[in-house]
Amino acid sequence: MTKEKKIFVCQECGHISVRWLGKCPSCGAWNSFYEERTNQATTFHEKQKPHLISEIKSSDNIRVSTTIGELDRTLGGGLVGGAVVLLSGEPGIGKSTLVLLVSARLSGQGKKVLYISAEESLQQVSMRAERLGIKNAGTLFFVPENELKTIGEALESVMPDTVIVDSVQMIYDSEFDYPFGSVFQVKRAAQFFIEWAKKGNHSVFLIGHITKEGSIAGPKILEHLVDVVLYFEGDRLSNLRILRGMKNRFGSTDEIGVFKMDSSGLVEVPDSSRLFVSSISAAHPGLVIFPAQEGRRTILVEIQSLITTSYLGVPRRTFTGLDYNRVNLVLAVLEKKLRMNLASRDVYFNVSGGLRITESAADLAIAVASISSYRDVSCLPETVFIGEIALTGEIRPVQHIATRLKEAARLGFKQAFVPPGSEGVSSSGIKTVEVGWLGDIAGLAFKGAKDDIHR
Repeated sequence: MTKEKKIFVCQECGHISVRWLGKCPSCGAWNSFYEERTNQATTFHEKQKPHLISEIKSSDNIRVSTTIGELDRTLGGGLVGGAVVLLSGEPGIGKSTLVLLVSARLSGQGKKVLYISAEESLQQVSMRAERLGIKNAGTLFFVPENELKTIGEALESVMPDTVIVDSVQMIYDSEFDYPFGSVFQVKRAAQFFIEWAKKGNHSVFLIGHITKEGSIAGPKILEHLVDVVLYFEGDRLSNLRILRGMKNRFGSTDEIGVFKMDSSGLVEVPDSSRLFVSSISAAHPGLVIFPAQEGRRTILVEIQSLITTSYLGVPRRTFTGLDYNRVNLVLAVLEKKLRMNLASRDVYFNVSGGLRITESAADLAIAVASISSYRDVSCLPETVFIGEIALTGEIRPVQHIATRLKEAARLGFKQAFVPPGSEGVSSSGIKTVEVGWLGDIAGLAFKGAKDDIHR
């Protein structure tokens, strides 16, 4: 017997209520609840026999390389058959460019690819393909459609190995009276493509929009339904793009992909450290090199500091690419323990290349850059700085020291300041100087500097 149930769903966050509400208790949106009717009927599924894990055969060729090394790295080695990948990012960041490149590379391997363009016409997609130099992709099909029934017919006629959906928020089912982009339609479209992918072992890329709050548009359950969630990050004013894995059922989320946007489209940056460091021998006041750890990859970046006299009632504190609270903590330790007068100074920080660093291992580099700019003294060339600073001024060990030092040595750096007791420094191939307290850095890290800072 079928029983009809009436519920109300918030179109902003997917919160469900048994009655209409003016304001969503979950996300705070006003007038966002719409009525939905669901038919709850008893269904019978085909019985499945339990299997021993030893009886289950796995395919040796389960992964397919996209031939885009940075994407394969983030996916865990390649695209898995039957996987549904959700690719998100801010408008204009390069999501459509990336998936169009993936489509061309896969079709170049003889794979059938269907690109469902729900937002752009065929002429617009053709213009992008021409700009990217994509020609003669014999097994790459395009369809400018956003109605689910028509898309299903196209899938049955082409039977592609991989499907690109740009974007899932623009897909709708005409059998239901809800606008595209609503929570119901987004869930309906996602469930349709997930079911189709699992049934025929096809791969699916879903492009998802980012809201002004920075989250993926649509219900949060969308991220739980898919197999892989990738975020495409970067400042639109910079040509740097970071592809970061937030969820991966088939691999690790400790990898990132680095791309550079130029006039011809996205270009891979396999040796990303050289992109962020201008010169290993550069010696300027306020400039320090720090080996940042992004997942399993070490990227050397320049941390730049400028401390100057302020002519304002309230001095400025501007930090680009660094955690605001973390930098203020380091500055407070410098004022208290090293008696640096920063109350009347403007303090500016910048990380080269537009990369954002939030790890505490950058504390020592931030402190050395501050001292260098404050005293107008250059740091030692070919030197990196790694360490977390406690509120007492003690420098404490951090993770992945050996990996950071090996990457620094590979790029030609000769010396590293590290916390005492760090593991793996002996086999890194680089000279290490252990520093246990912040005050000791003044007489060691600067050219010709005297140790004029005491406890």
